[in-house]
Amino acid sequence: MSEEKKFDPRKRKKLNNPVRLQWVPAMRVVELMELNSHGTYLDVGAGTGYISQAIGELLNGPIIHALDIEPLMISEMETTLKAASWIHPQLMERNILSFADQSVDGVWTITVFHEFGDPLPILGEIYRVLRPGTALLVVDWAKQPEACEQGPPLDHRVAEEVVVANLKEAGFTDVTIEDGFTHHYGVVGYRPR
Repeated sequence: MSEEKKFDPRKRKKLNNPVRLQWVPAMRVVELMELNSHGTYLDVGAGTGYISQAIGELLNGPIIHALDIEPLMISEMETTLKAASWIHPQLMERNILSFADQSVDGVWTITVFHEFGDPLPILGEIYRVLRPGTALLVVDWAKQPEACEQGPPLDHRVAEEVVVANLKEAGFTDVTIEDGFTHHYGVVGYRPR
C-alpha cells in the first residue's frame, strides 16, 4: 500500500448523488461515533462535503471542519454549502492536520482510506488531534467483487482487516469492524482515555 491514489476532482459531481446517503447513512455515522450537536469534528477527505452536510443537519449544526487536499473540492464546498454554517471547508496538506493536540471530538474518513498510500502518517495526525476517549471512523469500499460496480477498482481497495491493523499500529484501541453500510465497511477505533 505504498502508492497513493487520488480521486479525479473532475468527477466531483458524482459525490453529490443522493444514493450515497443510502450506502453510507449519515445516521449510522452519528450512531457509531456517538456524535452530538456540541462537538467539533473533522471530515478528512471531505470531497464536496455532501455527507458532512447530512451529518450536520441530523445534529442541528455541530462544528465540522471539512478537509481535503484538492482545491477544487474546497471551492465546490464554499459554493454549494454556504447555508451550512456549521461546515468549515479547509484545504489541508497531505498528512498534516492544522489543529491543536487533543482538540477535536471525532474524525471520519469516508471512501478515502484507499487513497492514503501509507496511512500511518495521517493516522498519527488523527490520533494526535483527537481528545482521549473519542473515535475515528473509517468507511471505505468493500474489497469484494460484488461491490466493484461502484467505486474504485478492486486492486485499489483496502481490506477491512488491513485497516484494523493500521489503526492498532497507530495506537487506536477498541478497534472494531462495523456494518450498516452498502458496498462499504466501517472500522471504528478510539484514542485511549
